Amino acid sequence: MKRTPAATPILLLALAWTQVLPPGPASAAPADGVRCPNGFETRYDSGQKTMRCERNITTHRPAVCDPVAAEYVLYRAAKGNDFCVRPGDATLAPPSIADGDSRRRPVVCSADTSDGTRWQLEIDATGDRDRCRATRTEWIYPSQQ
Repeated sequence: MKRTPAATPILLLALAWTQVLPPGPASAAPADGVRCPNGFETRYDSGQKTMRCERNITTHRPAVCDPVAAEYVLYRAAKGNDFCVRPGDATLAPPSIADGDSRRRPVVCSADTSDGTRWQLEIDATGDRDRCRATRTEWIYPSQQ
């Protein structure tokens, strides 16, 4: 069989094109034997035909005096909301300073939020002491077992 010179480049182009195309979309599902490790929950998106493993990690940090209000540096743990006072008000006991009193400032969650973590204040989380809590979702790809 004799080939024409014009047919050779077209054949080479077609062969190269089949090598460049990615394979069809892969899918993973528990029915295929794919599982998440212990401690992870399986999330399956049937529309995207994807499966991933997720778990929530909760972190706690102590509540602190607000660094913006620099003169309020003494932490006072109290039933209910903790607060900070100035050194001149240190002798006042927590029950003697009402919630709306201008001599007290609320405690805050002062933590790194560069990763998108949102910290929330938990009132009286450890005894009378307030603390901060953040939950982030960690995910990994499943493995076939």
